[in-house]
Amino acid sequence: MRHVRALMLGIALIALVVSCAGYLFLGELRAPAATQGDPVEFTVASGETTADIATRLSAAQLIRQPALFTLLARLRGLDGQLQSGRYILSPTMTMSEILIALQTGRLEEFQVTIPEGLRLEEIADLIAQTKVVSAEEFLRVARDGEQFRDQYFLLSSMPPGASLEGYLFPDTYQIAPDATPEAIINRMLDRFSEQYSTIERSVRIPGVSVHQVVTMASIVQREAALMSEMPTISAVFWNRMKPEYAADFAGGQLGADPTVQYALGYSAEEGRWWRKTLTFSDLQIDSPYNTRRYAGLPPGPIAAPGMDALLAAAQPDEAVPYLFFVASCAKDGSHQFAQTIEEFRRYEAEYLNCQ
Repeated sequence: MRHVRALMLGIALIALVVSCAGYLFLGELRAPAATQGDPVEFTVASGETTADIATRLSAAQLIRQPALFTLLARLRGLDGQLQSGRYILSPTMTMSEILIALQTGRLEEFQVTIPEGLRLEEIADLIAQTKVVSAEEFLRVARDGEQFRDQYFLLSSMPPGASLEGYLFPDTYQIAPDATPEAIINRMLDRFSEQYSTIERSVRIPGVSVHQVVTMASIVQREAALMSEMPTISAVFWNRMKPEYAADFAGGQLGADPTVQYALGYSAEEGRWWRKTLTFSDLQIDSPYNTRRYAGLPPGPIAAPGMDALLAAAQPDEAVPYLFFVASCAKDGSHQFAQTIEEFRRYEAEYLNCQ
C-alpha cells in the first residue's frame, strides 16, 4: 500500500511539473518580447535554418527564447519551411504572431535580371522596369562612382570622375519597393566585390590594376560569343599590348570593335546601343574608347562583365601566341585564331567567302 501511495505521489508530482512547464511554455508563447517598441525590418536569408532565424530574432530583441521559437516551429510543422525575404516585425508581437508573419507577411519585392555585357544605360532601363526608380535616377547615381570609392576597396584604382560602368555585377536581384538608387547600386557593388575577391589573388598579368582587369573583361565579354574562347581572346588582346608585338599589330592597338560601338553610343537607326553595322567612318571616331585608333586599353570598362569574362581577363591562356582572330564559318560564334597577319588574312578570306 505504501508503494502504491509513493507511486501515486510520484505521478502527481510529474503531472504537476508537466503542468507547470506547459503553463510556462504557453505563457512564453503568449507573451511578447516587450510591451512597446517600434516595428523593425527583418530579413530571412535563403538557406537559413529555423534555429539560425530564431537566434537572430533573439539578437534583434524580437523574441526572448530562441529554443522555444524553434520548438514551436517544429510542433507546427514549419521547421525549414520559413520563406526568405524581408518582413516588418515588432517586439510587441508574440512568437506565434511572428511565425505567422514569417509565412504570410513578406514585403513585396521586384525581381530583375541583369545579363552580362550591358552598358549602364541598358542596366538602368532594366531597373526602371520595376517602377521602383527611374532610369534617369539610377544613371545619375551610377555615373558618380566617386561617392562609392571609400566604401569599396576594389574601386580604388578607378580614375577620378569615373562612372561605375563595368562594376555593377550582372545577376538576379530582388529589389524592395522603397529601394533608393544608392541601395540598389550598393547591392550590385557588394556582389561585384564578392565575385572579384575569388580571383583577386590569382591575377596573372604583372602590375595590372583592378580597373584594368575589369576594363579588359568588359571587352572580352562583348567580343566572345563562346565562354570557352574567352581565355584565348583575352590572351590575344594582352599580347597585342606587349612591346615585343607592337610592330606586328599597329603599335599596341587592341582593334576591338565593341569599344568603337561603345564610343558611338546609341544608334537611332538600328534602335540599339550596340550597332551591328560599323562603317569606315565609324571606325575613325575620335574617342579614347576607339581602340582601332588609340593604343592600349580604353579609359574604362565598356560594359558589365560576368564572372567568366573577369576570370579570362585575369587569367588569359598563357600558352597562346596569337595576335589575331576572325569569326569562323561554323556560325556558332566561334573564331579562328592566327599568329601572323598572313594567316589572319587567309582566315578572313575564308570567312568572307562563306557568307
